[in-house]
Amino acid sequence: MATGIVSAALRGAGVTRFSAVLLAIAVACFVVLVAASALRAATFPADLRADLTRPRSAFTGYAFVAACGVLGDRLADDGHDAAAAALAAAALAGWLVLTCLVPGRMMVRLRTRSAVTDIDGTWYLWAVGTQSLTIAATFLAAGGILGARRAALAAITAWLAGVALYVLISALVLARLLLAGLAQRCPTAPYWVAMGGASITVLAAALILRDTGSPAVREAQPALTAAGIGFWILAGSLVPLLAGRVAWRHLLRREPVRYRSDLWMIVFPAGMYATASLELGAAARLPFLHAVGTIATWVAASVWALTVTAMIVSLAIGTARRPARTAH
Repeated sequence: MATGIVSAALRGAGVTRFSAVLLAIAVACFVVLVAASALRAATFPADLRADLTRPRSAFTGYAFVAACGVLGDRLADDGHDAAAAALAAAALAGWLVLTCLVPGRMMVRLRTRSAVTDIDGTWYLWAVGTQSLTIAATFLAAGGILGARRAALAAITAWLAGVALYVLISALVLARLLLAGLAQRCPTAPYWVAMGGASITVLAAALILRDTGSPAVREAQPALTAAGIGFWILAGSLVPLLAGRVAWRHLLRREPVRYRSDLWMIVFPAGMYATASLELGAAARLPFLHAVGTIATWVAASVWALTVTAMIVSLAIGTARRPARTAH
């Protein structure tokens, strides 16, 4: 998901070769992750059921939905319409299954006051996954796979649902912060998904605005443009808050910086903000947003490179230490 959106940002900024490299990496990683997840589900079904009932892991399943939408959109840009359509179908199926299994259980848990601490930034992935369906509808329409009128209605409906979910989850997260606070050791990375959720809302609105031929889009154009700009401002305003907490933990509190898999939750919002800025700047004819998107693209690419490097180093160190421990 993170690599795919950084690839999309680079393509939008005109860096096509590097974008193609990241697309290949994203496709390979997607195939490996899907195969590994399927094997895990078949081998350890109890673990999968447990993941879907734990508040801090249940909503992470929507990352699959978002990955299908992001990767499908990027493949559609290169003319791979059949693969994009398959990913759109997978995104819709995954969203329906997860929405039947996860949100209701989590809302029931919130009846107890102590359960408020279970809410964290990963819950925003519900909104992110929903907005990815908007993206899927737009690239299916562009490829002629879905009729323009149906695609426009589906995209606008999914976009409105995503906005409603973002507002709902923001209210829940705010309640958690006010009632229980955020412990010093609580990871910050999941809360970057709040920025990613706002950014994908901007991107989805911008992609809908591309379809100027649909009557529904023409009627909604002023509202979509205004909402897109509003969410873009919101996403940008979250950056100093989130970066400030990271600096507080690692510079003032001097906590060691180590690689963790949740760091990809920072890469994704960075790439999504860059892509959203580029697309909204082009759709709304706002050169300033496009310029910000170009700068943000290089920031996102740098964050991606740093995270990949940290992951490789962490794996190398872990592999080097394992034989020594075994021999001991």
